[in-house]
Amino acid sequence: MIFLFVATEMDRWTDRVVLVTEASSEIGQSIVAELSKYPLKIVAVAQEIVLIQKLSNKLQSSLAKIYPVQCDLTRESEIVNLFKWIETTIGQGVSVTINNANTSMKSKILGVRKNHVFVSDGETNDWRYLFDLNVIAVTTCCRESYKSMNKYDIADGHIININSTAGYSMLPFPGEKVYNSSKTALTYLTEGLRHELFYDGSKIKVTSINLGKVNSEAVGSVGENKKSILSMNPERVATMVIVALTQPADIVIGELTVLSVGETIQAYPPPNIIIK
Repeated sequence: MIFLFVATEMDRWTDRVVLVTEASSEIGQSIVAELSKYPLKIVAVAQEIVLIQKLSNKLQSSLAKIYPVQCDLTRESEIVNLFKWIETTIGQGVSVTINNANTSMKSKILGVRKNHVFVSDGETNDWRYLFDLNVIAVTTCCRESYKSMNKYDIADGHIININSTAGYSMLPFPGEKVYNSSKTALTYLTEGLRHELFYDGSKIKVTSINLGKVNSEAVGSVGENKKSILSMNPERVATMVIVALTQPADIVIGELTVLSVGETIQAYPPPNIIIK
């Protein structure tokens, strides 16, 4: 009965364009694989296109049509051209955007020290990249998605931002705070998007899926010991995307926080860890 309900609710998206950014990541590939169970037109975007081409070939017999597209999301011009490509090639606007762009590299503010002496400064290039991908790229995709939906009279469009509990709490270790602040910025900008859509009289839905620790290459780079922490499989994230997309037309899941059982929203240092 549950599967029948999901399949029926997903019918509204049949033959419509679903954009998935950073589709080459483990979370992105899981989302594309889950969406491919339905007759959708999936635009799978990544800077490294080889992985999504392989995924597309693997899912060739699925119900969906998958369009692998190369795009550097840190370049505004490439994002704008991506939406033009969708319009020109597929001949439709974007009905659903799943903003999965993310990097969680560690980067200290003051720099690296040895024996109480700083041997290198904090890397502004790292900070800039974190904000370019985690904040500016996502916000630009939100803007272009809205323009596409408006142009093609897609009144029931849906924008899903894959965020993190780091946008709602303070991470405990040095080197995590720039990432932390980028996710906090995304939290406020997602609500800002809802605010502007409200003033525009738009019924486009906006959902933020706020993840705890995920067993993937991106999130695993934050934290002292990837193997020692609770983490969920990327497939769980893909399931939550379907949950958001299958709500009734008059309901939107605004915030969906997903944790492993036993995990906390506020991150704490493991016992007996001395923070230097």
